[in-house]
Amino acid sequence: MKNATFYLLDNDATVDGLSAVEQLVCDIAAERWRNGKRVLIACEDEQQAIRLDEALWSRRRRALCRIIWRAKAREAARR
Repeated sequence: MKNATFYLLDNDATVDGLSAVEQLVCDIAAERWRNGKRVLIACEDEQQAIRLDEALWSRRRRALCRIIWRAKAREAARR
């Protein structure tokens, strides 16, 4: 059976150039991507697509750094 999840946002404050909706989209997309799911985001216009693309790539780099740092910490602990 297909599932649908609806979100009610209290506000639409902008943080780091992203609206609350765009921030939520990035959070959900990143979570689904980490779980091995394919992600498709339909944007309102090219500017929104660029904002989301930049935000997601920035998020992925930060996540990758955390993974690398954790791996290095584990390796150092084994020595």
